[in-house]
Amino acid sequence: MYVWTPPSIKFLRDASEYSDYYEQLAEKIFAYLQQGIRICDAGCGLGYLSLKLAQFSASVTAIDCSEEALEVLSENIHKFDISNISPRFGNIFECPPSTRYDAMVFCFFGNTQESLTIAREQCVGKVILIKKDYYEHRFSIGHHVLDRYSFEKTCNDLDENNIPYQKERFSLQMGQPFHSLEDAVLFFQIYSQDDQPERINEEMIRNRLIKDPSGRYPFYLPSEKRLGLIALDTEDIPDEFIISGKTMDRGNHRRRD
Repeated sequence: MYVWTPPSIKFLRDASEYSDYYEQLAEKIFAYLQQGIRICDAGCGLGYLSLKLAQFSASVTAIDCSEEALEVLSENIHKFDISNISPRFGNIFECPPSTRYDAMVFCFFGNTQESLTIAREQCVGKVILIKKDYYEHRFSIGHHVLDRYSFEKTCNDLDENNIPYQKERFSLQMGQPFHSLEDAVLFFQIYSQDDQPERINEEMIRNRLIKDPSGRYPFYLPSEKRLGLIALDTEDIPDEFIISGKTMDRGNHRRRD
């Protein structure tokens, strides 16, 4: 389970507020949904996607099991005077709504069975899965392959179980601005999957940084995220695909990689 820290929160806040990544992602999602419906953002993290989903929705329930992450969302709800987002602390496996949602969004959330099991129990309409469509860790010095919960793996899971779905591939820019080289080094040390991340220094990362195009920060790490979107109907999830709560991965946080 991912644990938020003050530095990781700061870095993701800076990146989220720098770009229009979440605005574009919400627009992609709502190409498959009706506007004005009740949505759950499962494992919402800091809630930046929830903020954008709320612009198209009657209501958004943003669930996460990190109080630190939800504090950021609550702060932004107050800052922007948003009335149709309800942050909810807890594990989504154990937080069923009183009335099932019209749609659920699972962005970088667990494996296929976990997401669809929750959707079958808590949703009456569309299910949107957002998955990574790249295979190498973006924030490591060396080469580290990602092999869990990918877009291709999810599509294969659905095909093998004859579950109908729509899919779309696209890319969005989600780079990281930095106030200093020291911040950049700390960022790589936090997110790197290298064997000795504490040994990462300025020389190792300098050639990956550019001058911030906006002029707001001295340094910027460009990073294009290749993503896959999968849309399906809850009613098409077969009984035999559902798993018991005892076998689920209980963590529901979004990670950066």
